[in-house]
Amino acid sequence: MEPALKGEGVGVVRPARSQFWPTLKNIAMYSLVVEDTGMREPHWHPITAELGYVHRGKARMSILDPDGSTDTYYLAPGDMYFIPAAYPHQIEVLPEGGEDIHFCIFFDQPAPLDVGYKAGAMAMPHEAMAATLGVSRKDMPKLEGALVDPLIVARINDVDPVRVKSSL
Repeated sequence: MEPALKGEGVGVVRPARSQFWPTLKNIAMYSLVVEDTGMREPHWHPITAELGYVHRGKARMSILDPDGSTDTYYLAPGDMYFIPAAYPHQIEVLPEGGEDIHFCIFFDQPAPLDVGYKAGAMAMPHEAMAATLGVSRKDMPKLEGALVDPLIVARINDVDPVRVKSSL
């Protein structure tokens, strides 16, 4: 079966929602596979909490807290995580894992809303993004547009070292 969502050739998402499975009245489930050269775009779910189970691979997840701090976790097979509604987060495959990741993700809404950073940035006027990032309009690089949120993107930079504050 063809996956419902593909991400720039580096991953796929297979959703299970009430429109396909009527018994899922108040929840949704996703199977997320991100290849070893990819990452899940930074995003948030405005009204949806997320619970996940790591089936395969090693990943790093960063979550932005309301106080502006960031919590970063390393995830391995058998780990579970929880992200409250409206907390921005992202997932990246760790190169030392040497394989793709597969997460089973559960949402507390039948159709989880997903707002990606790229689409969010593209919705803002160029001047507003320049001011937000603290650069002059002429120094602000032109952002590439996207017709839809990319969801899963290619990781083009090395994974930067981050000190882990806590573990799940």
